[in-house]
Amino acid sequence: MAERVEYPISVRLPGYVVKKIDELVQRKEFRSRSDFIKFAVTMTLGQMMIEEARELAKSLTPEEIKAEAMEARRKLLKGDFEDEWPEVKETLQEVEEEFKELTGAE
Repeated sequence: MAERVEYPISVRLPGYVVKKIDELVQRKEFRSRSDFIKFAVTMTLGQMMIEEARELAKSLTPEEIKAEAMEARRKLLKGDFEDEWPEVKETLQEVEEEFKELTGAE
């Protein structure tokens, strides 16, 4: 499993935001303010990455899209993705563990 390094940072938030975060913590939606902020930042980064991918997709020509799809199909048929599965599985497990940790889920 990849080593996880965390860096402390300071953030100033408006009172109403802190109040809402505290309500979520009190309802046991998150274990702490810090866990909520980690979750919120991670979700926001994910949304930004999805938007970037959408913008990139808009710039591709139909020929480029077709070529990418055919290459992916070729790899799938050949089983070229098989070697990547352990890494993908490990990453998915890490994401699931992080989600459980951040939300306090069992």
